[in-house]
Amino acid sequence: MKRIGNLIGLMAGLFLALVPAQLYAADAALYTVPGIQVDATAGSANAARDIALASGRPTAFQRLYRRITPPTAWDQQPQLDAAMLERLILSMQIANERRSTTRYLAEVTYNFNPVEVQALLRGNGIRFAEAQAKPVLVIPTMNNVYDPESEWARAWTQPSIAQGLVPVILPFGDAADQPVLGRGGVAALGWEQLAPLAERYEVEEIVIARATPDGNAAQLIVLSEGRRQVESVTYANSNFAATADGAAQLLAQDWKEAAAVDYSRRSRIVADVVFNGPQDWSAIRQALSNVRTVADFDVLGLSLGAARVELSYFGGPEQLGVAMAQQNLVFNGARGNYLLQLGNARAASRE
Repeated sequence: MKRIGNLIGLMAGLFLALVPAQLYAADAALYTVPGIQVDATAGSANAARDIALASGRPTAFQRLYRRITPPTAWDQQPQLDAAMLERLILSMQIANERRSTTRYLAEVTYNFNPVEVQALLRGNGIRFAEAQAKPVLVIPTMNNVYDPESEWARAWTQPSIAQGLVPVILPFGDAADQPVLGRGGVAALGWEQLAPLAERYEVEEIVIARATPDGNAAQLIVLSEGRRQVESVTYANSNFAATADGAAQLLAQDWKEAAAVDYSRRSRIVADVVFNGPQDWSAIRQALSNVRTVADFDVLGLSLGAARVELSYFGGPEQLGVAMAQQNLVFNGARGNYLLQLGNARAASRE
């Protein structure tokens, strides 16, 4: 009886400790736009520099906007003046700088403020994805060979790709990978042959990215259990970095359509929660606080293995389910009958 009493006391403590969930800013890398080429001429080098840096901001914002919004929202991009654009940018990194007495050229990385950008999009009623997908394993190959030191492989390590909407992991290419990667003909492998890599890197999707020698084009073979899909990207006068960025954007399209949230739409639902004990309940509560589309939630009832919660959230139930899955929560149901529980991976680890 004492053990049960302690358990109930712990559950009550967890109930009282419940606080409203907050929306979290996405990783800074998601809001970093590299590789903007600027070039301006003016009466002095300093004036040319100011003009050049300002001229790159609209291009950088458009790239960011299209990175986090689905194509159906691209014609809704807000038209911002120079002052508004400047307020959205936290900092810049400048590389390959060249200047004369009247001209300035450089390659600029613009770091946007996630909170300000998200507020701008919400204020304009624009759907956007701020939650990342689960990571995918990308195998960049040339001539059907994977070399982690190749220019094509290094292009996939750009922070905007590696930590983008669909985070990218590359194989180590070490001895443990060789039974799969060392057999040759990687592009012809199926999910069954690639399964050891999926297990090692804990991913549910693998992409074989085959580049042309000039870096102008790439074929993407997207594999998961029961699925094989082929996509292509081609650019004129491109390079490995730009083609990798375009390929990453292509991989993100499906995710953006599924995860883009309409923040002008706010709803409330009641869901039943099932769990194995106080530790699971604590994990569910913490996971809910990390779901960016959940504005707040209240506990309506609590017992030893179940609870009922009321959620206030942005977007629709489909986007809510997608966002919860990113926090290892399983959310399903319809027409007022919703069930919430921990995902299998975390729940199994507690058994």
